[in-house]
Amino acid sequence: MSPPLPNDVIQHVLANFPIKQIYLLRGVNRDWYSIHEHAIKQRLSFTDSKVLVRLGPSSKAKDPKFSIALECVAFDPETRIFTFKPIANSKPIYCNPRHLRQVKILSREWIGVDAKRHNGIDISSNSTSKDVNLDAMRRYANFTFHREYVEAVQKYYYLEETPSAGEEISTYIGDIDMILKCHLKDSVVLSLEDIPDIEYFDQPSHISSFNVDFLQVHTSWLIGGTTTKILPTDFHSKIYHSRYTLLNHITLQKDIQKYNLYSPKVIRWILSDYMVDDQQTVQLCQHLNKTNGDFTIVDKFQWELEKKNIKQQIMWKYSFVARFFCDPQNSPENFEQTLDRLVRSEDDEKAEGQSKTHKFTAISWQNGWIS
Repeated sequence: MSPPLPNDVIQHVLANFPIKQIYLLRGVNRDWYSIHEHAIKQRLSFTDSKVLVRLGPSSKAKDPKFSIALECVAFDPETRIFTFKPIANSKPIYCNPRHLRQVKILSREWIGVDAKRHNGIDISSNSTSKDVNLDAMRRYANFTFHREYVEAVQKYYYLEETPSAGEEISTYIGDIDMILKCHLKDSVVLSLEDIPDIEYFDQPSHISSFNVDFLQVHTSWLIGGTTTKILPTDFHSKIYHSRYTLLNHITLQKDIQKYNLYSPKVIRWILSDYMVDDQQTVQLCQHLNKTNGDFTIVDKFQWELEKKNIKQQIMWKYSFVARFFCDPQNSPENFEQTLDRLVRSEDDEKAEGQSKTHKFTAISWQNGWIS
């Protein structure tokens, strides 16, 4: 029997697989489990597996000029955190101030996840087929895509802090296994050559800039966008778990029962070395008490969806919801109207769903797609 391969050789081989496959292969044995995240780091470092940060609900966000590409620069085995930073010579995103709210973060490893149905039928928009049955299949696949949970679509985040006129700030967004630090500046002065698309700006003299300092994620965040299956909550590894445990202990002592875990002020504290008796800790607790947990309008919207048994991530499917979050004060619809509109839209889709399912099943039998 030949001796087992050294771990460094196995790690090098694993690094040639997609991240999802590396993650699945971690269960082969203890050695593979111990090196699988190092293999992921190696893959991220030596392939084009970048992470893209896109800004704003506008379709312009899909333009590379309105994205920032990040590359993996470090992996900390102790905290199991991957750190990404902007690639060399990257530029900030310049935009209207009203677009400084919605951020979407995508890994290149996720591309194409939302282009296939769960039974393996390719419904990619790149298809050149003129078959009307294929068009029907696409429509049905689009329906099932929105009905089913797709985690890559959930990677939308809401910037709670934006700069006032002429102000420059650093702020944070995050979730259970991700933290991003970004830099925002209001009233940026640019030459015409620096403006990517003059038509994109209402007032070229009033432009804001958005830049990324760093992105930190756990493996579970990277894997989350590679599947269309529902992932249990405990699948996600809690980022900076020990710091959050300490803060939970402190807040309970201060009679703070519930707070926004990912508000910018909380994340600042999590990334610091502040302890129980530090003045900054006292100030944070005072702020959480004063604001009843520092929750946002997005949090409140999600709570209302939960009461109505609607998945939270569904809200990002509708552009009118994103527009409301961008500027709630000047929105043509208030909170209740926006919520009611979403509920009606979901009810309409459910009503059409059964009919679409029957039609697709009939077409599938006719064309021999199922037997």
